[in-house]
Amino acid sequence: MNEGFSVSSLRGAVDLSALRSTPTTSVTGTSRGTGVTDAGGSEGVAEATPTTVSGPFIVEVTSKNIEQILKNSMHLPVIFVFHSDRSENSQTLVTQLSEIAKNLRGRVQVGLISTDSERELTSMFGITGVPATVAVLQGQPIPLFQGLPAREEIDNTVSKLLEAATGYGITGVLDGQDSDVEPEPELPPLHQEGQTALHNGDLEGAHAAFSQALKENPGDSDALTSLRQVELMQRVNFINPEGSSEGAQAVLEAARDCSLREIDKHLNAADVETAYGRPDAAFGRLLDVIRDTDGEARETVRKRLIELFDVVGIHTELVKTARKALTNALF
Repeated sequence: MNEGFSVSSLRGAVDLSALRSTPTTSVTGTSRGTGVTDAGGSEGVAEATPTTVSGPFIVEVTSKNIEQILKNSMHLPVIFVFHSDRSENSQTLVTQLSEIAKNLRGRVQVGLISTDSERELTSMFGITGVPATVAVLQGQPIPLFQGLPAREEIDNTVSKLLEAATGYGITGVLDGQDSDVEPEPELPPLHQEGQTALHNGDLEGAHAAFSQALKENPGDSDALTSLRQVELMQRVNFINPEGSSEGAQAVLEAARDCSLREIDKHLNAADVETAYGRPDAAFGRLLDVIRDTDGEARETVRKRLIELFDVVGIHTELVKTARKALTNALF
């Protein structure tokens, strides 16, 4: 982005096909594709360290600060909300998107543009009615809403916007400077110890720290999630010590044509699929194995599936759907 960046110079920069409606991935049937891309692909394990961007999560946008806000779109999604004090729906949309911005804690910036006072900006974006919402990624404007959509539609669209941004490496995080949002609470000592160990590549140290945190507080869900993630990393490192996409591919190919009763191969494949961003494939695979096995083998696979639920997040829709499928498979 050059220093002369302005609204009038907005131009297409990224492919935003991820924002189009896509069907929900099923985890109730067989899903045994390879699902691994090169190390640089969006499904790889390693992620770049997010860029820290100075600024508040929610900002009033005027002709004086618009250029800086647009420059932020090079690092993270910016969502402009065009509103009017005379529109009740405008105020509702402002409230809802402001709440989302606070919950995302810097992964998006919400810019509030008053059509009453910022008529030039309103005209530049081609806004003809309020409320209206436009996202900007890398200088490219993407119309999101005209009017007030259902809250679920807002949440889904913002999620797809974040997915599209991540796919193109747009993963900056605002520092919340001048924001009215409370800063993140300091991590408990054992959590901090575990995170430091992870940063240093010390998986054993991280495992010990999170295990101790869970021992001291069995209800510590954050410690449990972190522990399961570390255990997944340890298993993947063992079955693919070089950490290469070729090694991961070999694990998946070994399980592709074998019997569902060869559970070790499928457990390894499910770990790789989860680590490479394909938990849907992992869940579908293990559910297939559970349906085809019994006794000790079935119990071993069930336990691993539950552990992967913890890795992904027990409150995600994917896990909720998979839990129902697991219940049906067992009973």
